[in-house]
Parts: sequence; structure tokens; C-alpha cells
Amino acid sequence: KSMGWKKLFFEGKVPDWFSFEIVSTGGDMHFYIRTLEDNRNLVETQIFSQYPDAEIKIVDDYVTELPANLPSDEYDLFGTELIFTKENAYPIKTHPFFEEESGKDEFKRTDPLAPLAEAMTALGPGEHLWLQLVARPTGDEWTKTAKAVVDTIVGKKPKPPEPDVFSKTVGGLFQQLPLGGSATPKKEEKKNNDEFNTQKLTPGQKFLLDQVEAKIAKLAFKAGYRFLYIARKDAFIKGRVSAVIGMFKQVYSYNMNTFKPNGDTVTKADGWFKWLFPSDRGFFADQQEYMRKYRVFRKYKQRGFVKKPVILNTEELATLFHLPGINVKAPFFPRVQAKKGQPPAGLPTL
Repeated sequence: KSMGWKKLFFEGKVPDWFSFEIVSTGGDMHFYIRTLEDNRNLVETQIFSQYPDAEIKIVDDYVTELPANLPSDEYDLFGTELIFTKENAYPIKTHPFFEEESGKDEFKRTDPLAPLAEAMTALGPGEHLWLQLVARPTGDEWTKTAKAVVDTIVGKKPKPPEPDVFSKTVGGLFQQLPLGGSATPKKEEKKNNDEFNTQKLTPGQKFLLDQVEAKIAKLAFKAGYRFLYIARKDAFIKGRVSAVIGMFKQVYSYNMNTFKPNGDTVTKADGWFKWLFPSDRGFFADQQEYMRKYRVFRKYKQRGFVKKPVILNTEELATLFHLPGINVKAPFFPRVQAKKGQPPAGLPTL
């Protein structure tokens, strides 16, 4: 539920958001959820409802294990925030698609996080890979633009915007003026919207229309994805970044959505007048890169909201953050070796 303007204006209150994080430190992979204490019980009950055998505990912030400010003389990093390649109305490929492609069997099912688990558990000492998905509730205002995308798919002409009060007033005055001449009424244009027929759509258009409408029908959240790869300078491997970006390519399907780095947040800078230099690195390129790295690391530590949020519904969120199934066999992937049960009823006590 969105905040009322009074709480926003007088109290500075904004909607609470959650931070869902997948972290690997030297190949040791963990899942974290950062939330306010008031929401702790809600988070735990929701996890146990889907994963009854999961273990949940409060831990110290893993971010504090590294220097307070990065980059440093010892550590370097790459980071960015991710944005959609298309409009918010277009969905990403979600877990039902992976189930249809590989079957319902838990041991055969393809998990969208399996490639990520492989990449994260392959890290060596001194390497850190952090993924952070921040999300908060949003209203239904975004559905107006989403419905415009639906109209575009089906070939409907967009409706002209409603004139404001000033335009209506001025327009009414001009209509009353005797300008002379014979006004010929315009013939009413044929309304193509009423004549639209879904049978005219190609199979690809029909599939896309169904997916967009399905996304609009589900509860949506304003969200953002960012990731950091941090490593000691002697252990820094640029290929780790490509592996993470490649993971997001698999959530793309025919004419739908996927993620790409937000160029305004990527920790790579060209500097000023780069065209003057053979290296394509202009004036102050190093200083710009340092500030970009410093800012993205600080925003990650603060769990700050992203610059350009996207809209994800519940199904998309579950695809991007969930505990992988037993079919994920990545090395060093943490598993609970023993199940904890409740004490038997009637157990005598001292």
C-alpha cells in the first residue's frame, strides 16, 4: 500500500522495502533477507510456509568483513545496477517456463538460479560476489502505461490525452467566436478499436499479449537489482562479471524482457574527450571510476533504493530470489544435513 501524502510530507515516511541478497564469499554461498524488525515475523512465516525444513537465523552484516570504503589499495571492485531492456509491462521469463521445458520432476527441473550457483560457488579465496534485489510495494499507477503497451500490441490507436481545465476553457471561448465562413462538420472516423479481433494476431503477438496481461494481473512491486564483484587485486577475474550478466540472459524469451546494466551506474568511466587518446580513456577517467565504485559500494551497504526501479510482479520476484531445489548440485552449495523437529507431545519437564 502506498503512503499517503500527509505521512510523506509531514513525517518524511516512505514505504518500507526489503533487500533480498545472494552472496558468495570465496565460494561459500548464502541467502540473506534484510528487513525491519517489525517485518521479521512476516518474513519468517512466509519462508517456512514454502520451505518447512529451512533454517533461519539472525547474523551479522557480512559487508562489515571488508574495509569500510572501497576500492582500496588491496581491493578492487566492479558494480552496477540493472534495468529492463524494454518497458515494465513486458515480463521476464519466469519459473513456469523452466518447468515446462524440463518437466515437473524435481530432479530434472531446470532452476533459473542454477548457473548463478555454479558461478558463485566457483569463487576462490579473496573473491566476493554480492547480488542485491530491493523491492517495495507499489500502487496500480503503472498499469496505465502497461495497458498502453497492450493497445500497441493489438494495434489500437492511442487515445489522445484529456485536455486540462485551461485548454477546455480557452477552447470553449474560441468556439463561441463568430469567425465567419461555413463550418463543415468532420466525418466521424471509424473506430478501429471496436473492430479489433484477436484472430488477426500472429502466434507471436498472441503469446506476447497473454504474457503482458498475465503480468498486469498479478501483484506488483517496485524493485531494483544491483550486484558487486569484489576481490583482492591479485585475485580479480573480470570473467566473473560476464558470468553474472550471462545468467540474466536466460530469463529472456521471445520478444519479452531481460536485464542490462544501467550505464549511469556501471563502474567504468571513459573520462573527458576520450576521442583524443588512443586508449579511449580521457581526462579524469581514473577519478570518475573511483567515484562510481565508491558510490555503488556505499549504496549497497546502505541497502539504498536504485536510481531507475523496474516493476516486478510476485512471479518474477520468486524467479529471481528463491532457495534452489535439490536438483542444483553446485559444489559447496550449503545444505541442511539434519532436520530439526518439534519435541514429542507430553514430554515431561522438570
